[in-house]
Amino acid sequence: LAVLAAFVEFLGGLAMVFGILVRPAAVGLILVMLVAIAKVHWPNGFFINWGLQPGKGHGYEMNLALIAMALAVLVGGAGILSIDRLINPW
Repeated sequence: LAVLAAFVEFLGGLAMVFGILVRPAAVGLILVMLVAIAKVHWPNGFFINWGLQPGKGHGYEMNLALIAMALAVLVGGAGILSIDRLINPW
């Protein structure tokens, strides 16, 4: 499943940059970030660890920001200059 998550993050990021199939990519990225929060970041709390506590991992603050970005793209679509708009103009 780690390979699938890496695949979704890489291709989902490329899809966002080039503006093709952004809504399915956004759903995939949201799911990956939710799993990352549940499996890794939740025990570390909310905030990112800037090295103030050695040995403690990062919190889930950044993951929530990435989920918000993906939700905005999911709701709003790819935008006027995207390949998605050329394929499906409405």
